[in-house]
Amino acid sequence: MSGAGAFGLEAGDATPLVAHASAILSRGDFATAAEALTAKMTAAGVSRLMVHSDNPFDILRAIDAANRTGADLFIAHTNLPETHIDAVVKKFGVQMIVAANDRATEESAVGAASGLIYMMTSGTTGAPKIASHSLNALMSRAKAAMHPGNRGAKWLLTYQPTGFAGVQVQLTAVVGRGVVVAPEQRTPAGFLEAAKANGVTQISATPTFWRAFLMVIRPGDLNLRQITLGGEAADQSTLDRIKKAFPEARVTHIYASTEAGVVFSVHDGREGFPAEWLETETQGVTMRVSDGFLHIRTPNAMGGYVSDTAQPKLDDGWLATADRVEIRGDRAFIVGRDDSTINVAGSKVYPLMVEQFLLRQAGVIEAHVYGVSNPISGQLVAADVVIEPGLDPAATRSAILAACRENLAQYQVPRAFKVVDAIAVRESGKKG
Repeated sequence: MSGAGAFGLEAGDATPLVAHASAILSRGDFATAAEALTAKMTAAGVSRLMVHSDNPFDILRAIDAANRTGADLFIAHTNLPETHIDAVVKKFGVQMIVAANDRATEESAVGAASGLIYMMTSGTTGAPKIASHSLNALMSRAKAAMHPGNRGAKWLLTYQPTGFAGVQVQLTAVVGRGVVVAPEQRTPAGFLEAAKANGVTQISATPTFWRAFLMVIRPGDLNLRQITLGGEAADQSTLDRIKKAFPEARVTHIYASTEAGVVFSVHDGREGFPAEWLETETQGVTMRVSDGFLHIRTPNAMGGYVSDTAQPKLDDGWLATADRVEIRGDRAFIVGRDDSTINVAGSKVYPLMVEQFLLRQAGVIEAHVYGVSNPISGQLVAADVVIEPGLDPAATRSAILAACRENLAQYQVPRAFKVVDAIAVRESGKKG
C-alpha cells in the first residue's frame, strides 16, 4: 500500500522531522520507511504489531504503518523486563516487533484486528495497564493544540517516548510540520545539550523535569516560545520560576493521562484550574467532583483496559480518576492520588500537598514526600529535599522543619527529613 498515510507525509520531502542523537531524519525519510514497513506487514499478513523502541522514528513509522494496514499496534516501554514484553507478545498474538532491527515473531494474531493503538500506563502502582485509543482521538488533540506559535516548532522530547505524553508530543510535531528532538543522554545536561544543538523552541515536561532543568540552564541558552507542564500537578512556585526564567514564553499546564487523554489546558499562570470548569463543558470536556475525586467525560478517553477486570469507566460514560480535588476560592486543585496516600494513625496525608508546601520554602528547589512504615502509627511522613547550592544544610533543614511545625497539621510534618543532592526520577519524568 502506498500514499501519504495518516500523517500526510510524502517521499522526497526534505523537511526535518526527527533529530535523534546525531541523525536528522526528514519527513520524506519517514514516509519511505513507513511505506517499506507497510509492505513488509502486508506480505507477512501482520495484523498485530508492536513497537519496542525509544526512537521517535520507529514509533512514528509503526503508527503510520499500522494505520495504513488496519493493524493493531502495541506501544511498549523499553524499561520493562523482557519477560513482561514476551508475555504481552504471546497473550495478544503480536506478529512483528518494530525496533532498530524489525523482527517477526512466531505468534499468530489472537482475534480480528480493530485498528487501535494500545498504550501502556506508567505503572506507578504496579505492572503497567494497557489502554486502547484510536489514532483519530490522539490526533484530534494534537490538531486542537496547533495554534500559530506551534507551527514549525522544534519539540524537545522529555517524556518517556513510548508513554502517552511522549507520543502526544511526537504527533503534535508531525501535525505542525515541526521537529522532534530526542537527546542521546536523558539527563538534565543531556537534554540541554540536545536542545541547544537543535534550537529547540518548545518544551513539554513534568514539573519535576522543569525543576531539574532550571538548575542547568543559563539565561540565553534557549529561545523558548512554548513551555508546557504535564504529568503532575503544577505548583505555583515552579510556575513562577519558569516565568521568571522565560518571560517571553507562553506557559501552559495541562491535565492529561493515558486513560483520559488530554483533558484541559490552563494558560493564566496560576496553579489549579478555574472551579467554574466543573459541571460545565470546557475545551470539549465535562468534569465533576464525586466523593472528592475528579470524574471526566471526554471524547478523547481510552476505550478501556484490554485485559484488566477493573475499569475506570463508569456506566454513565464518566471516567473516574484516582485524583482527589479540593476547591479553594475560585480554583480547583488536584491534591493527590488516592493510591499514594500516607496513612498516619488513620489520618490521610497527600504527599503532593506537603511537597508543594516544601517547594514554597526559601532555598528548596526540589522535594519528594513519601510514607515509611512505623509500628505504632502504621506510617509516618518522610521527605527528601534538594536545596540551593551554597546554603548551609543544617541551618536550612532546621528552618524548613520549623516552618512545617508551624503551618502543617502534626500528622503531616515529616518525621524523617533529609537534605540530598538529587532525587531519583523515573523514565516517565515523575519522582519515585
